[in-house]
Amino acid sequence: MSIRWGIAGTGRIASDFVRDIAQISEADVVAVGSRTLDGARNFADSRNIPRAHGSIEELAADPEVDVIYVAGIHPVHRDHAIAAMRGGKHVLVEKPLAMNANEAEEMIGVARETGRFLMEAMWTRFNPLHVELRRRFDAGEFGPVTSIVSDFSFSAPREATHRLFDPTKGGGSLLDVGIYPISLAWWWLGAPSSWTATGVIGPSGVDESVALSLSWSGGQTASLTCGTTFDGPKVSTITCESAVLTIPAPAHSSPIADIRTTAGTETVRCAPPGLHHQVNEVHRCIGIGVNESPRMSHDDSLRIATFMDDVLTVLHGR
Repeated sequence: MSIRWGIAGTGRIASDFVRDIAQISEADVVAVGSRTLDGARNFADSRNIPRAHGSIEELAADPEVDVIYVAGIHPVHRDHAIAAMRGGKHVLVEKPLAMNANEAEEMIGVARETGRFLMEAMWTRFNPLHVELRRRFDAGEFGPVTSIVSDFSFSAPREATHRLFDPTKGGGSLLDVGIYPISLAWWWLGAPSSWTATGVIGPSGVDESVALSLSWSGGQTASLTCGTTFDGPKVSTITCESAVLTIPAPAHSSPIADIRTTAGTETVRCAPPGLHHQVNEVHRCIGIGVNESPRMSHDDSLRIATFMDDVLTVLHGR
């Protein structure tokens, strides 16, 4: 039986989602909601989506929708997700889950209260390459992780109204792209025991670049960087006891990686990445009646949100 999706938002990521979910035969996008009915209709008409709604409340009340993908800018994630869950819908929320840990905790509380599925759309954890590398790591092929180096820095248009530089739109590099290296480190090593952070706060008051140095009680380390005003390497390197895993740029969406060992270098090639892989996980979890995914759990989302809160506190000198 097909699972019926609604989309809250009409921006670029919503368009990408419609494109990718078309690869799943058991998923149908049946509705879209936006701040205006005209905006929703324009999006729906151009993508053959049957119904358009002029508010998230109308979308949440649509009886023909099973799951809602929250695709708006960061500051609307909490309200849209809570409205959807209170409307009886399961929810996939574009990363970051929320603007801060307090909002994330509230959303998780509503998921538990309503029994609805809720997951942060950290799509890299579901991309075939990352899944394959973790499978081989979990099988003991590479030995323990000793260090991680990961970057996601790019040059965005320096416009005051651009969402990345506008604090009212959830601007800043950490929440938008820094979350990728952070999520990678958390997935492979868990929460660090200590860390330091430096960065640049731009004229609009948002973080334009961040450099993190993390360490764990077992001696592991990580160097994570992000930025929105310059092009960085966008490479991730995971060094293990018996192998070095290098994911080339852009590491968050690469379908290939090199595994270097004493025996030589192996190039791993997997199926292309896409937003549809996380949709398969949403379907799987709904099918077995659980309200969170073990691969991107509520606890993981909350711990990462708390960590990013702490980093921003340091950067802003609060």
